[in-house]
Amino acid sequence: MPQQNSHTPAIASEVRAIVGPLDDVVIARIVETGASAAEVLEAYTWLMADDQLGTELERTCRGKVAQVYEILEEEAQPADER
Repeated sequence: MPQQNSHTPAIASEVRAIVGPLDDVVIARIVETGASAAEVLEAYTWLMADDQLGTELERTCRGKVAQVYEILEEEAQPADER
């Protein structure tokens, strides 16, 4: 796979490689944000990290990273809590 510029929007196969198997609708929502593969990876890292990540880094996720994070977080919640 050719290496893309860090600002090039991620394609579905890149998103799946980062976040694993998700419903096509969820993958499409992530792709629609225009986030790069690096931004998807950052959002996924935020999701999988412990609660201390923001405190240790003294920042929160923003922009496209935050959009992807919200999509992933929503998907991670049990169906009865959505």
